[in-house]
Amino acid sequence: MASAKIDEKTILDAAARVFAEKGWSGARVDEIAAEAGLNKAMLYYRVGDKEELYRRVVLQGQEYFTRAVESAIEEAAGPENAIVRIIEALAKNAEENRLVPSIMLREIAGGGATLPAEGLEGIRNLMQATRNLVKEGVEKGVFRNIDPAALHFMVVGAVFTLSLTGEIRRGADSVTPGPVTPGEIASSILNILRGGILRGGKK
Repeated sequence: MASAKIDEKTILDAAARVFAEKGWSGARVDEIAAEAGLNKAMLYYRVGDKEELYRRVVLQGQEYFTRAVESAIEEAAGPENAIVRIIEALAKNAEENRLVPSIMLREIAGGGATLPAEGLEGIRNLMQATRNLVKEGVEKGVFRNIDPAALHFMVVGAVFTLSLTGEIRRGADSVTPGPVTPGEIASSILNILRGGILRGGKK
């Protein structure tokens, strides 16, 4: 490898692939080392043990999405536009960083049992950003008084799940598989958020 920086990126990318496929319990350090093209001793020297590998993979993945959300909020003109930009950014990032949704959905399914403390803090910060956005939207009269946590996980869960299930849905129904591209995914979620599914606005 040309530099320490390249070595670490190679290792973390390899670790992300293995963790996404096998999960925390199924991933083995020697498998990650082989995926990275290194021996275990070099892997431990460059990054650390399995816990440290996973911690850094999770935090690196969260950083992609946190930056996307923060940029969307900063660039938006008001809370309604911010929601649009956030969903579009999440869908785009989920397509570009497909390993992140895989790893995080495994964590969700496992109740966050292996989620690093910093990873939980990252989720907490993103939930707070959603809470602040909903509060602003309610105060400005553009949002109903909805539950911010429900909105947060509905959106993130929908983006992550739709981004990973395109092939499954095409296999199950090649004619109407639902949204596949990032643009289609964002548009579909926004359409449901804006209009709901019940006629007459019933709650």
